[in-house]
Amino acid sequence: MNKNNKLENIRWDLKPFYESVKDAKIKKDIERVKKLCNTMIKDYKGKFDTKLEDIFKTLIEIEEITSKIYAYFYLMSSRDADNQEIKKQMSAAIEEISKLTSNLSFFDIELANLSDKNYKAQLDKSELLKKHKPFMDKIRENAKYLLDEKVETILSKISPFGESEWDDMMDEEETKLSFKLGRKNYNLSEILHLSNSSHKAKVRQKALTELNNTLKSSGYENLRTHALNVVMGEKNLMDEERGFKHILSQRNIDNNLDDKTVNALHEAVIKYGSVQGKRYYNIIKKLLKKKTLLWSDRNAPIPFESKSYIDWDKCVDIVMNAYNNFSPTLANLIKDSFKNNRIDAPVYKGKTSGAYNYTIITNGGKVYTWTFLNYLGTVRDVMTLAHELGHSVHGQLAGETQGVLQAQAPMAYAETASIFGEMLTFEYLLSTMNNKKEKLALLLSKANDWINSVNRQISFSMFEQKAHTKRKEGKLSTEDFNNIWLDVSKQMYGEDGEIFTYKNMENLWCYVGHFMRPFYVYAYSFGELFTQSLFAIKNENKEKFEKLYLEMLKSGSTKNAVELMKPFGLDPTKPDFWERGINISIKKWLDEAESLMKELKIM
Repeated sequence: MNKNNKLENIRWDLKPFYESVKDAKIKKDIERVKKLCNTMIKDYKGKFDTKLEDIFKTLIEIEEITSKIYAYFYLMSSRDADNQEIKKQMSAAIEEISKLTSNLSFFDIELANLSDKNYKAQLDKSELLKKHKPFMDKIRENAKYLLDEKVETILSKISPFGESEWDDMMDEEETKLSFKLGRKNYNLSEILHLSNSSHKAKVRQKALTELNNTLKSSGYENLRTHALNVVMGEKNLMDEERGFKHILSQRNIDNNLDDKTVNALHEAVIKYGSVQGKRYYNIIKKLLKKKTLLWSDRNAPIPFESKSYIDWDKCVDIVMNAYNNFSPTLANLIKDSFKNNRIDAPVYKGKTSGAYNYTIITNGGKVYTWTFLNYLGTVRDVMTLAHELGHSVHGQLAGETQGVLQAQAPMAYAETASIFGEMLTFEYLLSTMNNKKEKLALLLSKANDWINSVNRQISFSMFEQKAHTKRKEGKLSTEDFNNIWLDVSKQMYGEDGEIFTYKNMENLWCYVGHFMRPFYVYAYSFGELFTQSLFAIKNENKEKFEKLYLEMLKSGSTKNAVELMKPFGLDPTKPDFWERGINISIKKWLDEAESLMKELKIM
């Protein structure tokens, strides 16, 4: 599958953490966590009114050590998901850490119970506490959703045996899936690539049919049905016990957003984003010379799109130049990832599908960032690298500034830097093209990526909302999930026959792993439109903007959406904010695309 040998060597070096999953240092680190947890219980429980600074020093060390252990096993598992020894050691370590840290449930409760007077007095005496005020304020503000200490402790202790265990199982089962076309077998990443990216319509159709049918015949769909029923049932119960008013409320609070803002996002995408999506697909119908599209045509390559393989070195040059043209500071941060073997790029047996970045803070505040890819040499893969390296620079800047407790931005804002990085690369590529057909192909490809980030993710969110609501009535069958999937697809993409014929796609919901983390998905749409509004003003005062942008990335979780956008003169609480984000991105690109099509006499 890989076209250049050098790509095979673009692999992680995880030795800065541990030598292997049996490394004695892992046990030593867990013993250190045990000692620190005992200190918290014996020396600090009941003494938050006098020992808050010491408590935070201890908590930070616990978080730094456990973050390293979790990260190491997650990264190892991503590379070799069906390795049972990794699974065994990972499970043992996580369960042991969970037993230790579950006894710290009193932390949030006692912090929330501090009087305002005492809280302020301790803050005034400590720079460490002042720095972590946003972290503490959020705990105190959301204390009303906490249950009593004994219940919280039990919930913490049983957490390793819940949704994460189901998620791990599904990841493992995913690597065992095998899809056959002709005489060749493909893994999930490869069959998805064929069903989305093949320039031959019949290959796309056959690949999608094989994907859809095998998800069912292999039993994978049935496993996902059971897994989601467990996750949704548990969430519905916990929402009721904690007093969350809406099924989205807990995720919105985690994202530092209110329900009204998130609802406005959904409404704008359903009303305005779907219009632009249908506009795009009508263009694709003309280009493919079809009256209606099959679901396998949804991501069809533009007929005159370049089929050339982009080798790894060229991909790196494109992304580095794009970042450097905007900010040498960001480009220098990215160079470290290549220099220190922090990227795992090739597709290989046992590796999980998809792409991600994992940035952690450990060892006294040291920041490590790891980028995971399944690189196949397409323009989309170049954009994916730019996207994940955006997460990387975000994590590095926030980690160095905020530390382990406040580095991770809420999911809704965590996509800002990654999408910004994609846009930098998109603009760079567009500026280097002289051929009008190549420009048209890039504009349409970007519009398609936007649809997958915005419309598709909101349709995922709609699927979740309907499924979680129906789950309150009892367990859902596979057929229930299939019907909900078809319903939301028609709502977002048009009724059957309007643009798409909905054949051989009813089972595709079951490979969307994000559903195991309820309502994770809308953050992609939020992040895209949030960032497009920001990106549109970057050239008004480039030097000032870069400075403000870097400061924003350093904020981590310490600011909400309004606070992040205020220095740029933008306000995400205004009703037209989301519509504006749509108009200055996909609408603009499709306007340009249609203009080029007229010039090229394609319309």
